[in-house]
Amino acid sequence: MPLTNIILYLLIIVCDLIGACTTIFLFYFMLLRRSVIKTDRIGYLVAANSYIAYTLATPIFMEMSINSIYGQLHPSTSFDGWRCIFKSYALYITGCVYFFSFLLQSIYRFCRIVYPTRTTFQSFRLYAILSVALWILAATLLLPSFLLGHIEYLPEDYHCQFAPTNLRGSLIGLSFLFLIPFVLTLICYFYTMYYVRIQTTALTTINQYKNLRRDLIILSRLVFLFTFITTVALPHMIIPIIYTITGYLPSWVVSFEWLLTLFSLAAACIIQIFVTPPLKKICIRTKGMVNSSFEKIQISICQNMTDDTSKRILLQQSRLTYDDL
Repeated sequence: MPLTNIILYLLIIVCDLIGACTTIFLFYFMLLRRSVIKTDRIGYLVAANSYIAYTLATPIFMEMSINSIYGQLHPSTSFDGWRCIFKSYALYITGCVYFFSFLLQSIYRFCRIVYPTRTTFQSFRLYAILSVALWILAATLLLPSFLLGHIEYLPEDYHCQFAPTNLRGSLIGLSFLFLIPFVLTLICYFYTMYYVRIQTTALTTINQYKNLRRDLIILSRLVFLFTFITTVALPHMIIPIIYTITGYLPSWVVSFEWLLTLFSLAAACIIQIFVTPPLKKICIRTKGMVNSSFEKIQISICQNMTDDTSKRILLQQSRLTYDDL
């Protein structure tokens, strides 16, 4: 039904605007508080990657929704062509970078927790190169789908995407898009939690509560990531399977699929600020300054210690509490 699709695409525009406003708000605070960013440049770099990817995807989502609404009102309209397919290819590249940015964040936190003294794994230059490499990797992974014609024009929705009627093309493209970074992110987070539990048992009784609380915080944030990543990806995987089994899809299924995606992305933009320490620090400046001061005190005490083991444990606890969580 045209009316149903129009309403759904209007809601997509609203969600897209919410996510765009949140991203602009975050970048404004990053420019306003550049002195805070200098305290943890790598943390802000890896956290900002997903917002950069979403920012580049925002106008594509907007144009896609406007074209679909116009097409519903003027059925004889067609936006088919190489530009439509290439625009969808660019959209999927930004989505791939978005998911891989979570993997990059998990790798950074993993290195901070497991290898706190390895400066090679905490180099700003390294993560800057990896951030650029994400775009090259995403374009390379999705290039076969682009060349093999898996991205198709949907005449009833007036835009291009992985067709829900093409199970093979959808599974191949979406596996590279989110499945690989999602699985690797799971492995990295679970191993980090396993390492934290081992370290907790090795510490003194005084620190056991802090370590347990830290473990629970990591778990809760992991649940948040699971929820929104799964919500974004699930409809794109399930709908082609349903079509293969039943041979039928409602006319509004594609617009509903994208509405869930945009809602999840907009919500993730907001929630990520509160669950990602660097972003939370820059938006809640007072708390960030207190944490930074406390960490400096911890490091100062650590430097005055003569026992290397105690020094390493205290320095690691300081970094874990305020930088990695």
